[in-house]
Amino acid sequence: MARIASVSAKNESDRQLLAIRIGALTKRFQPIYACAFDTNPLGVPGAENDPCFYYDSAMVDYSTGLFDLAMIALPVEDARRLVTTVTGSFVNPINIADLLSTLLQIGKDALRYGRVVGALYRDTVELEVQLWLATPAIDNRPPPFQVTEAHVAALREIYSRRNDDMAAWLAAMAALRGQGLEPMPQRRFFVELGGLMNYLCNLITKDPAALPQCKAGLPKTLPAPAAVLGPSVSIGLGSTGRPVGGGQLGTGADTAKFNRPGQPADNAAGQTPMTNPMTAVEKTIAVADGKKLQRMLCVPQSGGFDAATREQLKNFNRAVLFPADSKAGDLIATDASLQKLRDAQRLFPDCTKAGFRNGFEVGLVARLEFAGTPMRPMLNKALAVAGLDVPSAPAAPVVIDKQTRTAIGSLAGKFGLAGTDITRELYAKMNPER
Repeated sequence: MARIASVSAKNESDRQLLAIRIGALTKRFQPIYACAFDTNPLGVPGAENDPCFYYDSAMVDYSTGLFDLAMIALPVEDARRLVTTVTGSFVNPINIADLLSTLLQIGKDALRYGRVVGALYRDTVELEVQLWLATPAIDNRPPPFQVTEAHVAALREIYSRRNDDMAAWLAAMAALRGQGLEPMPQRRFFVELGGLMNYLCNLITKDPAALPQCKAGLPKTLPAPAAVLGPSVSIGLGSTGRPVGGGQLGTGADTAKFNRPGQPADNAAGQTPMTNPMTAVEKTIAVADGKKLQRMLCVPQSGGFDAATREQLKNFNRAVLFPADSKAGDLIATDASLQKLRDAQRLFPDCTKAGFRNGFEVGLVARLEFAGTPMRPMLNKALAVAGLDVPSAPAAPVVIDKQTRTAIGSLAGKFGLAGTDITRELYAKMNPER
């Protein structure tokens, strides 16, 4: 709705009203967001993590506000259709599922005719794709409700083509729902969308009274848009909107440093960065986020790029670059390198709980998962060929349990190797990549 409002042909008074309505709707959303992630916003001592008994009532309040906002933001013909489709909207509380379904159908139909509302549908479909792909890393539901990497492998492969095949996305997600599966929400998507809302508020209005209301409660993760009319600012190609050779982009809170891909919002907000960074990318990593990466890499959470972290970064990079791993270094030198670490972290946030021993094991198993060729079947096949017992797979989040370690050691012995770690040499013999 905010995106549509930012490009609609509205006069300034309407834009101010839109901005105020957006801010009011954010306030209605905040208790719902807290409840959804098991944080009771009432803050009663001893009941901070109690389920919110009033969640449904809060959702009714939010859906009513969303309907009101849609009526102002949508073009007249789409608003009229919304009124006629959401039956009983002026008598009974609006059902959020019915409302969202209607809005998405309006967007789907608009997409066919090239109207701006079509963007609502297109972006929402892609967000759902990303929601599915992020679910396996956080899904702790019991089978058969748990979504695993095996379930989303087909969708991940389609999405990785980057050809925006929306029909294939929808078919793959329909197949997942046909299995009785549902995705799980993840906080990072709400933070990213909140940052986008902050940016869109700047496009909707510049009114000094309405703009702060629009941004109330939103994280500041994107810079203000560059002014089209006003003082000359030189923008370089590929600069992602950053001024070149002087000049400031935005003012106040919006002058926060523009995040690199994958950079956490909390670092942009001023949290202390990791100590001893060696590259520009490493300087963007906050301590809180860096400790999460360290936990994934099987090293103590020191909050700095110490010797142990450097060693496991190199191990991780060796797994990612295999068989050309002679070029592997111990730095996070590019945005792409940081993204690979974050992707692995989504799968395996805790090295110890997964049963890994070093960064090579984390990097290799994550790489194989994303490639759609998981380690477990590969290991089982190698064990069977070697005439060894094949252990049953442990329950998530464990990847390598005691029985699997014993099997790895036996397989290494067959190959003339020692130890129970998954090493480069073991992997090369188990499944050489030519």
